[in-house]
Amino acid sequence: MLKSPFKKRKPEDFRILMLYPNIQMSGVLPQSIGIFTALFKQEGYQVDLFDCTFYQDINFANLGTAADDARDKNRSRPEYDKSEFDKKKQPKLGIKQDFINKVQSFKPDLILVSVLESTYFLSIDLLHAVPEKDRTYKTMFGGVFATYAAEKLIKNDFVDYVCRGEGEDAVVEMCRKLVNGDRIDNTLNFTLKGEGNIYRNNLRAAVTLDTIPIPDWDLFDPTSIYRPMQGKIYRAVGLETQRGCPYTCTFCNSPSNNVIYKNEVSKIFHRKKSIKRIKAELDFLVKKYDVDLIYFVVDTFLAMSHKEWDEFKELYMDYKIPFWMNTRAETITPKRAQDLEDMNMLRCNIGIEHGNAEYRKTYLKRNVSDDLQIKAFEMMADKKYTAVANCIIGMPDENRSLIFDTIKFVRKLPKNIDATGAYVFAPYHGTPLRDLAIKKGYIKEEDIVSLSISAGGQSMLNMPQLSSSEISGIARTFAYYVKFPESRWNDIKIAEKFTPEGNEMHEKLGNEFDAKYRITDKNLKSDGLDLHD
Repeated sequence: MLKSPFKKRKPEDFRILMLYPNIQMSGVLPQSIGIFTALFKQEGYQVDLFDCTFYQDINFANLGTAADDARDKNRSRPEYDKSEFDKKKQPKLGIKQDFINKVQSFKPDLILVSVLESTYFLSIDLLHAVPEKDRTYKTMFGGVFATYAAEKLIKNDFVDYVCRGEGEDAVVEMCRKLVNGDRIDNTLNFTLKGEGNIYRNNLRAAVTLDTIPIPDWDLFDPTSIYRPMQGKIYRAVGLETQRGCPYTCTFCNSPSNNVIYKNEVSKIFHRKKSIKRIKAELDFLVKKYDVDLIYFVVDTFLAMSHKEWDEFKELYMDYKIPFWMNTRAETITPKRAQDLEDMNMLRCNIGIEHGNAEYRKTYLKRNVSDDLQIKAFEMMADKKYTAVANCIIGMPDENRSLIFDTIKFVRKLPKNIDATGAYVFAPYHGTPLRDLAIKKGYIKEEDIVSLSISAGGQSMLNMPQLSSSEISGIARTFAYYVKFPESRWNDIKIAEKFTPEGNEMHEKLGNEFDAKYRITDKNLKSDGLDLHD
């Protein structure tokens, strides 16, 4: 049995510091930190935040040329007025010293870390920087990476408690036990260590989404709300209408939530908020944060019945705030394509992932035909919003010919579809494709996706038929292969190489691409859209 390391005290005497190990300007204000801020305030704890978002001295660990291309020269990304953005953001230096100062001044009892796999090392790096004399706190890690790699995390010297699955009920219960001096080793969702032992617990039932508090982002710098999208700067927030996904894509760890929850609590993870709750959340967020762009932070936003969709559209027509969402081709119909325009959608991403139907079906568990996907994009091509085709390259057992099946498929889409970028596959924990990569010997079981991989456009896979450098080279020239005529492909192949000759050709083709094909303010379809920032 393991008891709380703290003496019983009042909630207001318990200090919680939330660490958000985000990389510079990545993503919108996080749902998790916002929800936990609201929960901790309800419980009466003292709460503070250390946000890494604005720091420019994060160690990206040898990102390299491919990373520069991925971050700074994404030919499919609309340019925006960087001078306007610089006025709103507040870049900082000295991340480690600032974190140490925060710990020394706030004196937390608990540091809560909401971590992605790619930001795990950043969080550990910061905790390691704290002088030993100031490490009077306990640490609690949660998030997707914690859910699928709890055994790895708990072995780290800087990790005390790991929360698997959803944290709303679990973290609140754990904090109450810590404050009351109670037994903690039997808390559901938690893997934890103490007194030389490791304790492992099963998951609890998933929370009812309508009962969780609306996110509270007041601890963030006010400028954190600004995000570039479609060539402009917006006051943007995320809104969660569903949690989880009903599909089974093997490159994503969201479907695995359904598996582990089914095994441990006999219910799948995917569920939805009620229309009443969505309306209440919209009203609150619009009034409090004066938003002019909404990110629907949902794996497959249009995974709704026709009745659910019609109810949502009727609700949203009272707002018509520009929005972004993810979905799949199977969820698009002619009516929905038009509805999205009526609702003032700004941009949506649709996953193609791979252009070879057999690979898509066998490896990715996406049994969707080429014709259905093309028709979905054709339905959206003449609308005022932008539809984006997402692709992934460098997946297990893939070769150059299979990658070019994807390139050739994308070339069949309507010309005004934004389809010029490709992500390099990252073997995240919890994804079946990671398990396959381990089985094939392409990666080791202990490998973790780092910032240098996720932000750098590099491949972790060591495959004999397709090298990491070749994958990076195709990734940086993917846009050229999609847009330029095939007569230019010999030049593009030269630009794949990270050599002086290859870099020179890459720069030459990039300038030509920018002049002919790059999306800019001038060619964005803005008629009827409210692009007011």
